[in-house]
This record gives sequence, structure tokens and C-alpha cells, in this order.
Amino acid sequence: MNLKKAVRNINRSIIKKQPKSIDHKWIKNKCKISYQFIADNIKDEFNNTDWDLVVSGLERCNQKLWMKGVKREAIESYKNKDELSIILDKYRNKLYTFLAQENREDKIICDLVSIKLVRLAQRGNILAKEKVVELSNHLINQWIEFNEGLANWKRYNELIIEVQGGCIRRFRYAGSFVGYLYRTMEYSGRGITPLDKFSLDDISRITGKRIIETFINK
Repeated sequence: MNLKKAVRNINRSIIKKQPKSIDHKWIKNKCKISYQFIADNIKDEFNNTDWDLVVSGLERCNQKLWMKGVKREAIESYKNKDELSIILDKYRNKLYTFLAQENREDKIICDLVSIKLVRLAQRGNILAKEKVVELSNHLINQWIEFNEGLANWKRYNELIIEVQGGCIRRFRYAGSFVGYLYRTMEYSGRGITPLDKFSLDDISRITGKRIIETFINK
């Protein structure tokens, strides 16, 4: 047994049994051999079962079933630098992928690191959330600079932070966190007025004066 075979068995069981939602308990009951292998061998940096790695190997349609409809429980915020360091120290030489991605492997690594930090943030570690925001800002700046679809976000720094926070809270197990953040900004940005098109030197259609003069007079 290896991870590839374990995931293949889970995919087959899902197709056969057609559940509306799956989680580790479902796998334990329906795929006992695969579950035992995963529980014994597939661990994350904190020696917990790495379900992100398992779910990422499922068929795309099956990924969407993972904990579908399950509400997240309220969590208590805390700060733990040691937890954050465990992840950052392991991937220290891979953090360049948030600045530049030369190939598909770089993109996969960037997403892997971001997801691990997001999971830690979802458990309540404030420092992990801050790190996700810091690192993803590098990607966002590139998107805004080189992608016309996100150019409207330029100088909306506070709103960008709100979007990042929302994505961190809502991200589940299916797909790419970087891709999810990108799509969220793309869709949300369609209704944003580009600040570059607005100037205090513009003439008001109502007063006939420069907009800045209206504020000064008040």
C-alpha cells in the first residue's frame, strides 16, 4: 500500500457509494485499509494526519465532497511563534515562489506552503494569518501590475486585507488557495472603481470647481 493506491481506493469507494459528503470518519468506515495506511504514514509537520495531501489526490468532483455542508466550529485566537517556525523553517528555501514562479513545480510548492499556513491560521494562530497576508501580498502586487482583470485593486490596500482574511477563513480542502484568492479578487474587483481614474483636481459637474476646493472650503 502507498498513498497513490490509498487515494485510488477512496475514489473508487466514493464513485460506488455516491455519498453526499465525506470526511475522515467516512473513509475509516468505508475504506478501512486505506484509512489505516493514511493514519499511520501520512503526517504533517505537527504529526497530524495530512488530509490536505490526501484530498488533493482525489478526483476533482470528489474533492468537493470533503466535509461538504459541515460548519466550522468557533475557534479561539492565539499566537504561537514556534508553530509558525516549524512550517517556515521547513520551507524557508521555497518562499521565493511567492515572488517568482519559473515553472509548474514552483506553483505547486507556493500553493503547498500557503495551504499549510492557512490551515494553521484556521486553527486560530494569528501569526500564521499575518504571514499568509504578508506572503500573498507579493502575489497580489504582481497580479495587479500585470493583469488587467485585477488592475482595479490598485491602492485598495485595506479592502485587499479584508478579502485575504475572508479567503483564509472560508478556504476548504478542494483546490488551490492561491487560485481561490485570485478568483475571489477577480470577481469582487469587477465592481470596484479604479482610484487611478479619480483625481481631486477633477472638476465637479455640480459646483464647477475642482473637487479639492470643495473639501478645502468645508
